[in-house]
Amino acid sequence: MMIGNGLMGCCGRKDCAADSSGTDADVMEEQFTNPFPGMNPYLETAGLWPDVHNRLIGAISSVLRRTLPLRYSVVTKERVVIGHSPPEEPSRRYAIADVAISGDADYPGGNSPGEDPTAVTVLIPEVYWTRQRFLTIREQSRGNAVTILEILSPTNKLPGDGRREFLDKRLRILESGTHLVEIDIVRAGNPLPVEGYDGDAPYRILVSRSELRPSAELYPFALRSRIPDIALPLLNADDEPTLRLGEIVNDLYLQDYYGRLVNYNDDPAGPLSNADRGWIDGLLRESGLRE
Repeated sequence: MMIGNGLMGCCGRKDCAADSSGTDADVMEEQFTNPFPGMNPYLETAGLWPDVHNRLIGAISSVLRRTLPLRYSVVTKERVVIGHSPPEEPSRRYAIADVAISGDADYPGGNSPGEDPTAVTVLIPEVYWTRQRFLTIREQSRGNAVTILEILSPTNKLPGDGRREFLDKRLRILESGTHLVEIDIVRAGNPLPVEGYDGDAPYRILVSRSELRPSAELYPFALRSRIPDIALPLLNADDEPTLRLGEIVNDLYLQDYYGRLVNYNDDPAGPLSNADRGWIDGLLRESGLRE
């Protein structure tokens, strides 16, 4: 893949210093190629994932607009989730009053009988909001939603308002005649509920065709696995195009220089087994991304 713009700075490889061999494009592609065979867990960090999520939605939309039959349109939609911060984020869960006077800790009322009332420091749940984008594939002639494609974020998987609202929306889709594609490539939080699979794969893709419900296809995959290709459900009369999500992720990683934004000397955020931690260490050292 050719990248037209030049690049300043270092990508983090030990051999990232100037290399006169090969063209600039060849050197740049080698240095900024996703080192993981599938999902790169370093893209899941809290400071990076919102950008990855939005750009991935945009990249999938661009691919679908080029490949879907003309009878379909692809629309990027956005919802705003407002609520109290999840309990897993205690630093954001409460705001402490700017001015407060502590009362008597031994007396539940804050002051003893006969004494003047005093203020007590209390905790106020902090309200947070986040924007989440998703794709809707519509039949242009009728305007009806044919398929909804969601990429999950930690907000959808951690306990709290975001998960509850997302599950409510998911239920409404599953009760409708609209297909649902759910892409889960973040390890934080708990997977959304399904029956018939009790494995511990950290990543999964769900394809729910409306005419086959309650049956659906689940593609679980591991950190060391490639991201599976999936057939995207449309109306019955049309062939289902193949969504090559792994290629899209790799192209995004290369084109947006995500290799410059991660620190491969640290472990990635999120749950990680000792076996996977050792595998990551070996992979990054072999790739020249970790000393």
